[in-house]
Amino acid sequence: MKKNSEKNRKFSIRFRTPLLASVLAACSVLCAVMTPLQAGATKITDLTNQSQNLQNNINSANAELVDILSDIDAISAEISEKQQEIQQAEADIAAAEAAEQQQYQAMKKRMKFMYENGNKSIIEIFVESDNFADFLNKVEYTNAVYSSDRQMLDSYEATKIEIQGMKDDLESEQADLQSQQNDLAAKQSALNTKISQMKVQKQDVDAALADAKKKAAEEAERKRKAMEAEKARQRAAAVAAAKKQREEAAARAAAAAQSSSSTSSSSSSSASAAEDVSDGGSYNPSPVTNISGSEVVSYANQFVGNPYVWGGNSLTEGCDCSGFVVQVYKHFGINLSGSRNSAALRSVGQKVSYENLQPGDIVCYSGHVAIYAGGGLIVEAQSTATGITNYRPVTCHKIVAIRRVI
Repeated sequence: MKKNSEKNRKFSIRFRTPLLASVLAACSVLCAVMTPLQAGATKITDLTNQSQNLQNNINSANAELVDILSDIDAISAEISEKQQEIQQAEADIAAAEAAEQQQYQAMKKRMKFMYENGNKSIIEIFVESDNFADFLNKVEYTNAVYSSDRQMLDSYEATKIEIQGMKDDLESEQADLQSQQNDLAAKQSALNTKISQMKVQKQDVDAALADAKKKAAEEAERKRKAMEAEKARQRAAAVAAAKKQREEAAARAAAAAQSSSSTSSSSSSSASAAEDVSDGGSYNPSPVTNISGSEVVSYANQFVGNPYVWGGNSLTEGCDCSGFVVQVYKHFGINLSGSRNSAALRSVGQKVSYENLQPGDIVCYSGHVAIYAGGGLIVEAQSTATGITNYRPVTCHKIVAIRRVI
């Protein structure tokens, strides 16, 4: 018996060595594709931030441009208003000049009539006067006419000077407004140039972002294909290893049958296949339900890839190994919730010998439990790192018990 155990241990080492190599190879494949994916994700994040920053700057510049255009419109309206006021001042100046000229011509006529044509001396005015009062009135009238004309001419001249001053002020204000308008126009031109440059930069960044996303998608697809290829390779290796193990176990059992009793032969065969599963007997209980093992396996395989959560009971959101088994059989109306751990599941249903293992049977290990999927593989909630899988061989650990509940 000790000799057989030593053989089993050596065989287990021979079997697990290539399996470990396969796992390490899978890890190297995944690591190789993760680095480009991580670099691509970082590049996409950086380019997205650059694009957003450029868009924010463009929006800010456009808002500033709207303010400048509004200021230009306001200044243009003021310039137009000042121009109208200047034109009115020029018209007022022209009117004042015309009035001044008209008054001057009228005064000349009166002066000519009074002095040039008449040119009467004071003596003549005195002689022709009816009395002294009449004399004073005539002299006073002459002086009053002259004084009135003089005052009117001075008034027109003052008005003209005042209007000219107003015109000069308006022209100065208009020049200031024109200078402001020119400055705003220069800012508008510079801002338009800046916006155009930022738009070109954003187009370049967006093009680079689209290219990075395309490459990331291609890299993700390569990763997916690499993972699928690695899983397929592992499944094939596991199936081949399980088949080889069964063939070697059968060969050892046949050899043992020739050299020992049937009891020893049975014990040796069971030990080589499932170590301490069998007590020397052969157990293959008849079905107690109309549920087929293939139905159970097919349903369980739907959740491959979902997460492993310790203590979880959700086939989609996450479960652990015993929760996975309990929830799969619950779907078929089989309640195993009273045995919600791997050790308790060793006593559910009926006992099965390793050589009679069928799809749908519950395979119990030390601290773990799974469902036999056929072809030497199990479907299981494996670990937090791998989640729910269906590619490991049934002999990935020492089998403690095999139970049939269907």
